Amino acid sequence: MLAMTVGIVGLGLIGGSIGLALRDPGRRIIGYDPVAKSAEVAKSRFCVDEIGTFADVARADVVFVAAPPDSVVSILEQIAKMRAETTVVTDCASIKAQIVDWAVGSQSTWFVPGHPMAGHEKSGAKYASAWLFRDARWILTPVTKTDRTAVRAVEALVKAAGAKPVRLDASEHDRHVAVLSHLPHVVANAISAVAEPLTHHEIGAGSWRDVTRVAGAEPLLWAQILGGNAVAVSAAIDSIIEELRTAQAALTNRDQLLTLLYEAKQIKENEGKRASKEAAKEVAEPEV
Repeated sequence: MLAMTVGIVGLGLIGGSIGLALRDPGRRIIGYDPVAKSAEVAKSRFCVDEIGTFADVARADVVFVAAPPDSVVSILEQIAKMRAETTVVTDCASIKAQIVDWAVGSQSTWFVPGHPMAGHEKSGAKYASAWLFRDARWILTPVTKTDRTAVRAVEALVKAAGAKPVRLDASEHDRHVAVLSHLPHVVANAISAVAEPLTHHEIGAGSWRDVTRVAGAEPLLWAQILGGNAVAVSAAIDSIIEELRTAQAALTNRDQLLTLLYEAKQIKENEGKRASKEAAKEVAEPEV
């Protein structure tokens, strides 16, 4: 029985981690990166079994496009010309509107738009990990024309990587990640800028490290992400500015301040309860 061939275009943190997470005797992992050094690092860390040409990767059974958002559509257009008849393709971009618009316009039934909700502030295959996607949500935003068999093929590999596939509408995806992923980067950068004039950064403890962990993460990539989701991110920034103004006004009124803090505590506790219920539900539900 022939092994499944998994192709990866883009061998950075995400692409490298996909390769490591999917390593299995039943799969052949072939990768491509336009930057030779990136490809070399991925190969040396066993993220892929081999480095191939773009055309080689485009003809794999399933192809993951792990490239910056601004590059994804042009890569998909190239793959469309080279793919095998049965090749299924998915992407990993953290904004979906433009990519889904392409999918609708091209009527590409073989393409399943996706986004793994995983990563960290480091970049490159040097930091790739087989565990990066463990228990993470991996969002898929198929369109009406997307072939159901293609969706199931991608979902099967997502599960094999240790993640949990979640289907969402593309606009809902972009609205949610604007708050849950993109806004934290904006805030981390802003807090780092506020703290820059201080002379004793070494006294910062856990809360400081946690809230600024992603500050300065790969500027070229995050300029594409934030700019590509500008409307939703701008709305999220407006909302947090309003919350900060409310907190600022409450600083001189102990009762108002306590109310805000207790409300935030309750929100966070409710979030934990929802997460626990969802986890219990996932355990109880059989695989389908």
